[in-house]
Amino acid sequence: MRIPLLYRGEYSQWRKRFLNYLEVQTDGESMIHSITHGEQPLSVVAQVSLAGTIQNAPPIPKLWTVEEKKTLKIDRLARSLLIQGLPNDIYSLIDSNDTTKDLWDALERQMRGFEYGEQDRKAAILYKYETFKATEGEQFLDTCLRYLQVINDLKKCGYKKDNYPLALVAEKIKVTKRKEKVVVQSESKGSDDDDINDLKKIN
Repeated sequence: MRIPLLYRGEYSQWRKRFLNYLEVQTDGESMIHSITHGEQPLSVVAQVSLAGTIQNAPPIPKLWTVEEKKTLKIDRLARSLLIQGLPNDIYSLIDSNDTTKDLWDALERQMRGFEYGEQDRKAAILYKYETFKATEGEQFLDTCLRYLQVINDLKKCGYKKDNYPLALVAEKIKVTKRKEKVVVQSESKGSDDDDINDLKKIN
């Protein structure tokens, strides 16, 4: 089973797949706990500095218990697997984080923010498609090219729309012209009635 690779705009799905991937690995539950809650703090020994003061120092490996060594190994493995699931451009945004949990949390913040912006972009493109119409004085070919660009943008966002715009564009133009015709006819009808009334008054 391969490590799922994260793509922009698909963080929510990737997050579930990655945690499912960890679950089936050896010590999977421990790795998930290390990622989501952080590793258990290792024991710290007191050392005396040259100045004679006692300070907390990183634990000496030979003094770690078997359980602590296992915890550290699991955390490092979880971090390694997480990094392998990230493309370089995403990892470079969060590689300054030291712990596995900090790396996971930073990734969450980055990707959630990107997804919210992506949702707004998708909504804007979908609105452009739904309200698409020919502009006044525009050549039919230019209208088709604009429509194809909208379709292409929709596909990038995961929407599936018609690749052959001629009929659809023609229909949109027809509807637009029909609406304009109705407005003109309504205005003309009003004008005719006024003319008839004026004629009656003259008679």
